[in-house]
Amino acid sequence: MSVNEGQAPSFLTEVLTIQCKMITFRDRSVFTITMGRAEETRQLIIHQSAELFNKFGYDGCALSDIMRATNLKKGGIYNHFKNKDEIALADFDYSVQKVFKRFRDRLDREITAFGKLLATIEVYASFARDPVVSGGCPIFNTAMDSHNSHPELKKKAEEAIKMMKEYIVLKLKEGEKNHEFKCNGKKNDLATMIFITLEGAIVYSRVTKDPKSIDLAVSHLKIHLDQKITKLN
Repeated sequence: MSVNEGQAPSFLTEVLTIQCKMITFRDRSVFTITMGRAEETRQLIIHQSAELFNKFGYDGCALSDIMRATNLKKGGIYNHFKNKDEIALADFDYSVQKVFKRFRDRLDREITAFGKLLATIEVYASFARDPVVSGGCPIFNTAMDSHNSHPELKKKAEEAIKMMKEYIVLKLKEGEKNHEFKCNGKKNDLATMIFITLEGAIVYSRVTKDPKSIDLAVSHLKIHLDQKITKLN
């Protein structure tokens, strides 16, 4: 994938440079070929079960729950997936694609590295009030749920988190390279702080049912970013 000279690279292009190949971005609206019934059924299973896994976790979601949500019998589900593990892995990829589509749609409207950093904070915060999959952030939920129970899901969640952090680092480096700003401090530490502050605020808002904590976290991060970055133009 190439970028025209003088054209700001898209969010999709940039995250691919991080070389995290476990996620493929797709916007189903670009396809003109109508899905067959088998694929429609498979997508139905993924769509319905993704919310169940995100709400109740891997162990808390039984096959009977998926059967009830999809109105399919066990054989109808196993025609498309070998087992619950395969469903859960497909669900995670589906959910993460939705997460990054929201980032892509917002960040591709920004031109400067600093603008993309601010947009990253705002998009991540939006998951608290408007999650892409019911139940909260699927990346963090999966990371916590699979920590001691599902190594493959845990690995996928870790890779997604790593890619999100590295995108922030990429923007910090880009801002310095383009003489837009100077970063005062370690870029990886700043990226980590942004990520854990937002995720912590999302968890806190869910526990207390108080979304104002998200606004507080966003405000704090923007002030902190101004302190850690010296604009050069």
